Amino acid sequence: MFTFCIQKDTIRVEAKDFGKDPVAALREEIHRRYANKIIPDVGLCISLLDILDASEGAVLYGDGCYYYKTEFRLIIFRPYIGEAFVGKVQSQSEQGITVSVGFFDDILIPPSLLPEYSAFDPQRRAFFWVVPPDPAPEVRPSEDELRSADPDTRLYIERRDWIRIRVEEEHWDDANPTQGKAPPPAPAPGADGGAPQAPTPATKGRPPYRLVCSMTESGTGVLEWWDEGDEEEEQA
Repeated sequence: MFTFCIQKDTIRVEAKDFGKDPVAALREEIHRRYANKIIPDVGLCISLLDILDASEGAVLYGDGCYYYKTEFRLIIFRPYIGEAFVGKVQSQSEQGITVSVGFFDDILIPPSLLPEYSAFDPQRRAFFWVVPPDPAPEVRPSEDELRSADPDTRLYIERRDWIRIRVEEEHWDDANPTQGKAPPPAPAPGADGGAPQAPTPATKGRPPYRLVCSMTESGTGVLEWWDEGDEEEEQA
């Protein structure tokens, strides 16, 4: 879920920060520039890990600020395809379930990637799952048939439920299409740094980075469902 990337950038330190320790001033400016921003094709920057190298500060004529050619490592959030992790249900609609991990909310589970025997309840504005009979019928029941099932047989997915999900797709949207893209920093240990990608803050409309996840496999879904199953096995 977390990795790091090596980034090279020229960092500008304003005159008001000249009295600070240069390393501290650089760290603050890097954090301000990158933290909670999307780096295209790399991921969501969480924070600065460390500074690997920095040049002597240079002052441009008529500007009055120090400029440092800097190489540093950033902590990146970017789950790999197929990775499972735990998040919290943020909202639900006919289009699916939106999940949050606290610092990142652009995670969607579409209805097609929910467990079989799932349906949306328009009255409660929530999806539910009906435990399939054993043996399961050859023809899967329709959503209308599932909605007519005994309410006592439904397991609802509620807002703020903790759920385990698996990454199926990642999508990138260039929020600055007129800006040329430099090669991305390699998001792996020991990678060489490259020219910097401009970080992209979260904007209204389509997010610059989003995940599509599923909860169709055994072990995924609402954590309480599996906890209750474990308790029943222990009692048996």
